[in-house]
Amino acid sequence: MTVHSIDGEVWKTKLERIEKLAKEDKETVFNNLGYLITEESMKDTYRRMDGSKATGIDGITKEKYGRKLEGNIKSLIERIRRGSYHPKAARITEIPKEDGSTRPLTISCFEDKLVQEEVNKILTAIYEPMFLPCSYGFRENHSCHEALRILMKEVNRRKDGAVVEIDIRKCFNRIPHKPLREMLAKKISDKGFLELVEELIKTPIIEDGKEKINREGCLQGSIISPILANIYLHYVIDEWFEELKKTYFQGKNVMVRYADDMVFIFENYEEAKRFYAVLPKRLSKYGLEMNNEKSQLVRSGEMVAINAEEKQERIGTYKFLGFQCYWGKSQDGRWRLKYKSRADRFRTTLGRLKEFLRKNLNTGKSGIILERTVLKVKGWLNYHAISDNERRVKSFLFESRRIIYSWYNRRGKKNAMTWEHLQEILDRVGFPKIFKTVSMFC
Repeated sequence: MTVHSIDGEVWKTKLERIEKLAKEDKETVFNNLGYLITEESMKDTYRRMDGSKATGIDGITKEKYGRKLEGNIKSLIERIRRGSYHPKAARITEIPKEDGSTRPLTISCFEDKLVQEEVNKILTAIYEPMFLPCSYGFRENHSCHEALRILMKEVNRRKDGAVVEIDIRKCFNRIPHKPLREMLAKKISDKGFLELVEELIKTPIIEDGKEKINREGCLQGSIISPILANIYLHYVIDEWFEELKKTYFQGKNVMVRYADDMVFIFENYEEAKRFYAVLPKRLSKYGLEMNNEKSQLVRSGEMVAINAEEKQERIGTYKFLGFQCYWGKSQDGRWRLKYKSRADRFRTTLGRLKEFLRKNLNTGKSGIILERTVLKVKGWLNYHAISDNERRVKSFLFESRRIIYSWYNRRGKKNAMTWEHLQEILDRVGFPKIFKTVSMFC
C-alpha cells in the first residue's frame, strides 16, 4: 500500500499519521513526504535546536541564522522543493579513542543541521515502528542501561550457553550507499525525498584543505547518521538473525544491539559456533567487516562458571557499552553476570580530565573550570553507577579529587592546599560525595 500525505493537516498531525500507518501496516510504502517539511515544522525544529554546538565552515550560529529566520527558511524550503538544495562542506574533527586511534567527527553548518533534523524526524516516524525490540541504539525509551538490563537477564537464563561479541570495523564510515538507498526505497517511493536523503549522505567534507564528496559511509556527527545506521543494520543483522532463529536454530537465542555494538546470547555453544563462522560472510556481502581482534565467542552460563571454578580456570569476559561483562558470585553464593567499567576507558577518562585541567591551569577562571569539571564527573557517574560497579565508581571519585588536588597545588601558590580545604571547595560546587546505584536487574 502506498500512502500520500493529506493537505490541510498541520505538520505534527501529518507526522503522527505517518507513524500510525507505519505501526498498523509494516508493508506500507510512503510517498509525497517532502511536503512534511514546512515553514512551521522548520521553525519548530529551529527553536528546539541547541545553539551552543560547534559551528560549520560558514561560521553561522543559531542566533545569527535566526536574525533573518523567515527569509532563511523560505529560501531553504524553496531550494529543497526545486531540488537545488546542496549541503555545504562539513569540517572534520578527530576525536581520540581508547586504543590510541581517532574517530572522525563531522561538524555541519547550522542550516544543514536544520535539514538533517527535519529528515531525521520523518525517517524516525516511518522506521521506528519497524525496528525490532533487540535494537536499542539512539531510540526513544531504549537506553544503554535498558540494553544492559536485558543482556544480564538473558545471559543469566542460559545455564550452559555461549555469547558472541561482535565489533564491526568502522561501521558508520563503511556503510555503502547503494544498498542503503535500496533499503530506503523499500519503504519510501518519494524520489524527491530520497534524493534529499542522498544529498545529506553525500555531504562534502574538508580533507587536507580540499572539498571532497562523501562516497562511502554515514558521517559520524551528522544528525541523520544514527537512524540510517539503524536502518542498515536492521536489514543486515536484526531481520537476518530473526530468520535464522526460526529456520536454523533450535535453542532460544537472542541478540542485544546498541547501534554497532552488539552481543548475541546462545543457549547452545555449537549453534553459536556456526553463527560466529558465518557472520563475517554476511557482513562482507553488505560491505562491512568484522573486527576479528575485538570479536569473540565465549562460553557463558552458571554451569560454565561452576565448572571453571572447579578446574581453577577463568570464564571468558567480553565488552558491551563501555563495560566489562564477567561472571561473579552474588551475595547468596550463586554465579551470575556482573558489570564493571572498562579499565582502558576508566584510565582514558581520568587522563582527559587531567588534560582538561592542565590546559586551563593559568586561565584565572578556576571557579568556572571547577564547575565544568564537576559536570564531567557527574556525567560519568550517571552512566557508570550501576549494579556491581560500586568499587570502580568509588575509585573514579577518589582519583578525580586527587587530580583536582594536584591541579590546585600546581598553580604556583605559595601555600599548598590541604585536603580539608579542597573538600570545602568541592562541597560548594557540588562535587558528588555519594551516588545512587542504578539497578541492572529487570
